[in-house]
Amino acid sequence: MLHTLSIVFAVLWLSTTVRVSGSPSPLTAAQTACKLLNATLPGLVSFPGSQQFSADISHWRIESAQNSTCSVEPATPKDVSSILKIVGRSDIRAPFAVKGGGHAYNTGFSSTLGVQISMAKFNEIHFDASSNTVTLGTGLIWDEVYNKLNPMGVTVAGGRVMGVGNAGLSLGGGYSWKTDQVGLTIDNIVSHDIVLPSGEMTHVTNQSNPDLFFALRGGLNNFGIVTAITYIAQPQTQIFGGSIVYTQNISDLNKAVEKFDLTNTDPKAQLIATYSSFATQLIADVNLFYDGPTPPPGLFDAFLTIPSVSNDAKTSTFDNFIARTSTDLGIGPVRQALHVVPIVKYTVPILEEMMAQVTSIGNTLSAQFNGSIVAVLISAEPFTNPFAHSRGGAYPHPPSRQVTPAAPIVAIQASAGAAAEPVILQAVKDLSRNVQARAIKEGQSKSDDLLYPNYALSDTPLELMYGSNVARLRSIAKKVDPQNVMGLTGGFKFQ
Repeated sequence: MLHTLSIVFAVLWLSTTVRVSGSPSPLTAAQTACKLLNATLPGLVSFPGSQQFSADISHWRIESAQNSTCSVEPATPKDVSSILKIVGRSDIRAPFAVKGGGHAYNTGFSSTLGVQISMAKFNEIHFDASSNTVTLGTGLIWDEVYNKLNPMGVTVAGGRVMGVGNAGLSLGGGYSWKTDQVGLTIDNIVSHDIVLPSGEMTHVTNQSNPDLFFALRGGLNNFGIVTAITYIAQPQTQIFGGSIVYTQNISDLNKAVEKFDLTNTDPKAQLIATYSSFATQLIADVNLFYDGPTPPPGLFDAFLTIPSVSNDAKTSTFDNFIARTSTDLGIGPVRQALHVVPIVKYTVPILEEMMAQVTSIGNTLSAQFNGSIVAVLISAEPFTNPFAHSRGGAYPHPPSRQVTPAAPIVAIQASAGAAAEPVILQAVKDLSRNVQARAIKEGQSKSDDLLYPNYALSDTPLELMYGSNVARLRSIAKKVDPQNVMGLTGGFKFQ
């Protein structure tokens, strides 16, 4: 199936790529680049059929896995420089992709039919107590980071679920379990080590290059290949948290979520409430979190007293909490799409609309794909004041409204086949549009409220994620990358 999809993508790619007369096709360019890379970086390049190649192109999402022409695992920034100089050569211009954790939802954002660059060897985790910073290589996932840092009593404001790569999240924004205390992940970054599209290696801080530092705080993969990121370290004690699953009394849960969102003032307390239609059964799942071993009396009582199917909320280490709140749907490989809805506050009518939409769309898709398990879900992610600690950056655009993301997801078992993919995409768009319409009616969203780049579908307009920052980001991209080398890779592009 993967081979067949690769052929289809190749045909579509070749038919839509604009080429300068006489320039090689993307696949021919990739073949040329792979040969040169193999000669330049012996032992680091792999080809189809090898175990290393399979690991390099493997992605968390099956939609993001593509059969590349070759893969390469650089071990040093100098290796990354050599790769960019080859793929970006004017007589080659080979398509490529950069994979950190490999968690991208959108096809082509960290995968390619060309040269797949895997950052797996960039796995440094270093805590510097003297500067109170943590430096992470960009081939890590947050699980690994938390496991290593936990014995040291520190952490980083990073991802909230298992399997998410630190690089992608950190370059796109980064909502964290500590966001109400310290801001998004990008607000906690001290510096980036990056290889520019020209191959130049540089260390970027707000002092050394304020424009590029601004762009890297939310501007994704447009400005080069980041090899390491240094963050402010945060103290980490034991926490209280876990998942509670409900199948009844969900109207009471809606009231509890609304009250929490409207009245909570404790920045250490957060939650995610997910409403899902799983094989046509309505289920609600709330992940509670308190950044301390014992929450204040009464803080979560409304959630703890509603009858539930399961409840594993307890005091534990932070890394144990992350491991217990995995988002695995438990139905094997699935075709899946994610989008985002901007919400100010989650009122009961908005939560009821979420329930109604996942139920309706779930029932429709289950009937259409009879025999395949369908999961339709949407997560409410309330924050008290997510941008209060904003230090500026590509995202969020200086906000006039404190919008937070709701995350709709539609998933169907992979056995439904590739024909399910356009149906899934349309379903997640319908779900997002209908929920936002209700939020607009409730005065809790606007049609031009900015969307979170790390959740947004691939056809989301730049202006709807970056607002008036788009012009500045285009200018920085042109200055940093005059030959548009990063245009050879996928993702949201400023050139």
